[in-house]
Amino acid sequence: MSEKDLEGKLIEKIIKDPILLRKLCDRVYKLMEEDIRNQQERVCNHRRIL
Repeated sequence: MSEKDLEGKLIEKIIKDPILLRKLCDRVYKLMEEDIRNQQERVCNHRRIL
């Protein structure tokens, strides 16, 4: 079975399971929050240098 097939099966499983879908959404949200914080820190640090 190819990697694409495995990914497809995993995606199917997640979409059909509300609990797994919620966990995935929560994880993505946390990663996006972390990324925004990191970007804000970089902007603040850059402004201090100027």
